[in-house]
Amino acid sequence: MNIKRSIILVSLLLLVLLQWTVAAYASDNLMDEGIKEYQAENFEEALNLLLKAREQQPNSSLAAFYLGLSYKQVGEYRLAEKQFRDSLTLIPPVKNAYIELAEVLYILDELKEAQDLIAESEKENIKPGHTAFLKGLVLLKRGNFRDAVDAFRKAKEFDQSLSQPADFQIATAYLKERRFDEAKKSLRAVLEVNPTSELASFAKEYEKALTRTLEMYQPWRFTVGLAYQYDDNVVLKPSTAIPGIKITGESDSSIVGTFRIDYIPLLSGPWIFNAQYNLYTNTYRNTNSHNLIVQSLSLIPGYNFSKVAISLPLSFNYVWVHEKEYLTIVSTKPTLSMILVPGHIGQFSVGYDRREFLQSPPSRDEDRDADVYSISAGYVHPFSNGRGMFNLKYEFSEENTKGKNWDNNGHRIDTGLLIPMSNKVKLIMSGELFIQDYKNTHTIFAKKRRDNTYTGSGTLMYEIFRSLNLMLQYTHEKADSNIAIYDYNRNIYTAGIEYRF
Repeated sequence: MNIKRSIILVSLLLLVLLQWTVAAYASDNLMDEGIKEYQAENFEEALNLLLKAREQQPNSSLAAFYLGLSYKQVGEYRLAEKQFRDSLTLIPPVKNAYIELAEVLYILDELKEAQDLIAESEKENIKPGHTAFLKGLVLLKRGNFRDAVDAFRKAKEFDQSLSQPADFQIATAYLKERRFDEAKKSLRAVLEVNPTSELASFAKEYEKALTRTLEMYQPWRFTVGLAYQYDDNVVLKPSTAIPGIKITGESDSSIVGTFRIDYIPLLSGPWIFNAQYNLYTNTYRNTNSHNLIVQSLSLIPGYNFSKVAISLPLSFNYVWVHEKEYLTIVSTKPTLSMILVPGHIGQFSVGYDRREFLQSPPSRDEDRDADVYSISAGYVHPFSNGRGMFNLKYEFSEENTKGKNWDNNGHRIDTGLLIPMSNKVKLIMSGELFIQDYKNTHTIFAKKRRDNTYTGSGTLMYEIFRSLNLMLQYTHEKADSNIAIYDYNRNIYTAGIEYRF
């Protein structure tokens, strides 16, 4: 009886062992077949087989790795990411997954972790050429153009088969830095490696387009404009009647003329520079006392550190009122612009203005000559491939005037939105709140003055044909002050054309 039991027990154990062996063999066979289909570039078939193998062997790092490769080939990058992570944590880890996971994260724009994984791949000496090339792509995407070029050059040294795509990416990096001669040399190098390849054909057309663009580039640009304007409160008549003061003729129409010269040289490397001259005239039909002539000259040098740019604008303004010298303003505003994340830009600046009025004030306390200091922070978001723009800025200013009635601290919040409504039509909207707290008790009105000024504007731009635009604009301005004489409402309507050449 004991012998029979022993025979039955051994038979059962053999049966279980046989089933386990058959299952393991079937799983291995599924994985082997899946890998063969992947290597034959039958990715859908490989995916089905490897999914089954993964279910049957959940602890197989190799099954996870090849399933990740299959997901990557069919564009399922999040699913591929999970499998590559598993293949690195399971035992034994598949170290080739470092570079594969890094490539998937590069595609998904998760660049910081991609860079960390590339460092691991470099440490493990995994596919050095591929690793260096991917490192270049990540650095290029992050705006680190110089290090990207170094990485692509290393990729060529490690793997000659990468020479053509690496030279093309080097040309791309040089174009980003505006190093056009070096870019053209790299594009020619692409042609020399294999002139008949598809990439070489693309590089050839790219070089032709770049050459044409450089030949057509005009550093000098001119803009002239002419507009009709109606202003319902030219003289800033107070909103409420002031005893003993009668103001009439506050509304008037005028002709506005503008002329602008821009000089934007095509500099290579990270340096930035542009210069601008502006002439603005506003000639009223009746209110000649408020005719304006404003000339300004601006110089804006700067330096671009890939994701960070520094500029140092300098400007000089000269204002005539009623054909008499009225005001000069000298300004500087060093500005730091930085990419917070792709498509989102932060701006920080400090400013100084020196303002000199060229006519004698009515009294010493009304002298508005001033030193103005400011600090600001802003946010800019371009959209619609750069054709649209949203911006928001806060600025604090301290205006130290010679006359005690005009000393003030200011808080300014302004916002703007550019909406491309079609290829030819743009809508521009802007708004501003300016709060001024005056420091001293007013010598005439015996109280400390506080002004809140609200300004809103809407502009419709229509491109009649290239370089000629029609402009329609409405602006509303409202000043609320605790001193009635500084209270006013104002509406301005403008229609004009602008031509660029």
